[in-house]
Amino acid sequence: MSRLIFGFDIDGVLTNDDDGECSIWLKEASEYFGVPLPEKRAYYIEDAFGISREEVLGFFRARVHKIYSEVPVREHVAETLQSLWNSGHTIHLITARDESSRDITEKWLRRHSLPYHSLYMRRSKQPFSKGTLCQELQVGFFVDDKVENALETAEKGIYTLLFHASHNRGFVAPLPLVKNWREIQRHINLWLGYAQF
Repeated sequence: MSRLIFGFDIDGVLTNDDDGECSIWLKEASEYFGVPLPEKRAYYIEDAFGISREEVLGFFRARVHKIYSEVPVREHVAETLQSLWNSGHTIHLITARDESSRDITEKWLRRHSLPYHSLYMRRSKQPFSKGTLCQELQVGFFVDDKVENALETAEKGIYTLLFHASHNRGFVAPLPLVKNWREIQRHINLWLGYAQF
């Protein structure tokens, strides 16, 4: 079997931080700001609550360590990644988390026994394109929950899945939508079948 290259986002894909109705991020922000959960389930907290970017940065400074440390892992992630690892495939984790969060992210990955070959993170104040990075790394299969990232990656000819989340609910994507890691595993098996030819 040939060795193939996989890419996975962390937040919303490996982490169980969004049930398709609401995210941990919005719940934590609601508590932090002392306001009700917004009706709008936006990707960006400032869009959901109608607040400034500076206010959001204050929230991140206060809560990001707690969220990154305590967020649960999605069911069946470890066994799927371990199977890819055991088969000799390459696993890249590609996240928009800032490089300053590397230590806490690596600890979380170890705690949940998630194997990977490399962890790519956003560097502060530098542009970050997951599609371009996936192309440079020769990723053939990618999963993300942010619509823009998934579309950009798919446009590069990469087999891309969009993980269902409250912020992409109702979006009709021209690519497969998955709701759990059993569905991701089915797509992996399908893609592996095509990729072996």
